[in-house]
Formats: sequence, C-alpha cells, structure tokens
Amino acid sequence: MSDMLDRMRRLHDLRPRKHRPELTYTPLDEADDLLAMSRPLPAHGRLEELLPGKVIENVAGACYMTTTAVPLEETRGGAALATVLATSPAVLAPFHPDFRLEEANSFADAVFIDTETTGLGTGAGVYAFLIGVGTFEMWSSDATAHPSPIAPTHFVVRQFFMRHPGEEASVLAAVAETVRERRLVVTFNGRSFDLPLLRARYRQNRLLLPSAARRVALFEEGSPHLDLLPPARRLWRRRLQSCRLINLERHILETLRSEEDVPGAEIPRMYLDFLRTQQAGELRRIFYHNREDIVSMAALSHALVHAYTDSFRELEGIYAEDLLSLAACYLRQGQAPLAERAYRSAADMAESDHLRAEIFAQWAQLLKRQERWDEAADLWQLWLTSVPGSNALPFIELAKYHEWRTGDLAEAEMWAAWGLHTVEAAPAHQRAPGQLTDLRRRLERIRRKRGIDNRGHEGTQ
Repeated sequence: MSDMLDRMRRLHDLRPRKHRPELTYTPLDEADDLLAMSRPLPAHGRLEELLPGKVIENVAGACYMTTTAVPLEETRGGAALATVLATSPAVLAPFHPDFRLEEANSFADAVFIDTETTGLGTGAGVYAFLIGVGTFEMWSSDATAHPSPIAPTHFVVRQFFMRHPGEEASVLAAVAETVRERRLVVTFNGRSFDLPLLRARYRQNRLLLPSAARRVALFEEGSPHLDLLPPARRLWRRRLQSCRLINLERHILETLRSEEDVPGAEIPRMYLDFLRTQQAGELRRIFYHNREDIVSMAALSHALVHAYTDSFRELEGIYAEDLLSLAACYLRQGQAPLAERAYRSAADMAESDHLRAEIFAQWAQLLKRQERWDEAADLWQLWLTSVPGSNALPFIELAKYHEWRTGDLAEAEMWAAWGLHTVEAAPAHQRAPGQLTDLRRRLERIRRKRGIDNRGHEGTQ
C-alpha cells in the first residue's frame, strides 16, 4: 500500500489546474494504471450503476455526489430523529468550554461531518476521498443544492466522492459551499482527526480553489464544534469501556448495522483497489459506512444532550454507572446539588456491591468536603449495612469522625476495632492497600487516649 500512496503523491503534482492557465496538464503514461486514473471517468460507468448519484461541476473541476434524505420520523435510540431538533447543543457548553457552544442553540443549523481517507494523519499524501455532510433540511425530490434549514422535514446526507485524485479540489469546493451558511460542526473524534485533516487538505489545494473556498471558517480552530467523542467517553466509558461509534450504536442507540458495513481499517485498501480496477462494488460498503456514521451522530447528539441535562432521572435506560459518571461531570462544574442527586439515584439503581460501594465512597467524600459530617456518618453506616465485603473505608471514616468530630472515643474505638477485625478476616488479596496498618495505628492511638492498653484493659492512673 505504501507504493500505491507514493504514486498518489506523484499524481497530486500532476493534476490539471483548470483555473490557472499558466499551469498545464501533462498527459500521463497509460501503462501506469494508477496515474491513468487522473483521466475523467466515462459519463456512465460502474460507479453510477452501483451508487446512484450525479456528477457536479464547479470552478475547481468535477466530482461525484450521492444524496440520501432520511425522514425525521426514523427512529434510532428509541427516539425519532426529529427529537434532535428539540435539544440544544449549548447544554454541553459548561462541560466542554473549548467547544464554543455557548450560542449554539439548535442543531437545525448544524452540519455533521465524517470523512473516509487513504490513511491516518494529515500528511500531504493522505486524502479525504469521501466527505459526508449531514444537515437538517426542508426536502423535496427537486430540492436545490442548499435548501433552507427552516422547518426541516429530513436529515439529508450528501456524500462527495473523489473518483480520482484530480477531483480533490472539486470535492473540497463543493463541501465548502454546502456548509457555508451553517453555524456549528458536529463530528465524532473530529477534533483529533477529521477537521485537522480537512484544514490540511484545504491548505494543500489553496491554489486550485476559488478564493471563497480556500478557508472554511466553520472548520477552523475556535469555531463552534461539538466533537461527540469526549462527552460520550465521560458519560459511558465506565459502563461500556469502549466508546467506538459502532459500540455506542449497539448499546446506546440499540441499532445494528447490516453486513454491508466495513471495518474502518479496510477502507483505504478498498479505495485504492477502486483506483486500480475501477470496480465500484466495495465502494457501496464504504458509502454505507460513512452514511451510517453521520446518521448515528445525529441520533447520538440527542442522547448525549438529554443525558447531560438535570432531568437525567427521567431518562429511560439510564444506568447507575452513567449516573456516577454524570456526578463527576457536575462536580467539575461546581454543581454539587446535581451531583448529589445523581449519587442518590445511582445508589438506588446499582446492581452490584462493588458499584454501590464506589457510589457511597464518592458521595460521602462530597459531604465531607461540604463539612456535612453527620450526614456523611449516616452514609458510611448505610454503606456498612447494605454492602458486604472487606472494604474498611467506612469503618476508618467513622472512627475518624468520632475521634475528631464528636469526641466519643468509645465509639471511635468500636468502629476501628470492628474494621480491623473485618480486614484481618479477609483473604490477603481482598485487602485494600494500607488499610490494615491504618486501623492498627488508629486503634492503638484511640486506646492510648482512653488510657487502655492494647489488650483492652484499662490502665492504672
């Protein structure tokens, strides 16, 4: 594949520069099948048969585009796509201030972007050969290229395809025109990959592009950009471990792709095969993969924004692990009351002792920071009575509470001795590091304060 990419890099410098007459296009050796791909495809060919679309032309040349209009009634994740329009991206602004979402009040004027590329990174030889653009629009069969987002009826996915490297500038110009009036870009991992790559490709092609398309403001750093991956990780990684989009589709949106889908790692090879053979059969799988990514991003936007609102307790399908993650998000924003509500709901829903212990530990820590000592003590005791196991943390905290807050040394000794017995009775591999030493020293100190020796006998005065 490296040889193929090297040849594509050579081809990049040999493309026709149609709007710069001082640059001429030199015909290539037809024996070199890859370089011959720079010649225009026939008007009617295998691509058009397998992927119905149309050739579009602009001042930078020509490229191929397919269009799919998805009715807003289509359901993903238990909700119709129309529900995305009832949510506000600005809900996520406090949690991700670098996204610049403060004034992003609606997804109606957002553009959902996903790219398929010839490799990773942003080097000169990495092409975005397929750029998918999803928008909410009022749609009809004779819709213009840029219909109004007012009163949308469909979620429209346009896929701009580079049939050969000579069409890259045309693809970029078409995308720039499509997103020109949009105010928010939505991606999945786009901050790390899609947008840096697109910025690099626009810079690489600046001499071939019309002046209005040489810099796409919406793709620049500092523009409103909702990258769905970071908030998804914060919310769902504790429960799902993997937050790949296909995994979120399965567990959050409850959808499965057909066998037509293709692993992302296979896509560069499939495209290079198309360049070499002009057989478009596998391209159908790439277009399907790209289209599904974009539609899923729209549905996932609704799921994320809804989950991050303070109405989380009303969400169907919410899990205790998700609520625990939300509590951490609220604490980072200084919203302690919402965090406490999340902890309380999570404790009621937790199905495992390990998770319940983690919830109690974090919840009690919040109460300690707020110096709500009596409430924290009640929570530690609830932990002990509802969660079996050898974790001595609630015993240690109760011993500290009575030693230093209430001054009840007898109560402090009772909790320390109970905790020590619990840890000593547990197998070594179940003991938390340091707890045994802590409890022994703590119990010894409390007994000294009480004038009792280590055997439990009162000392002589």
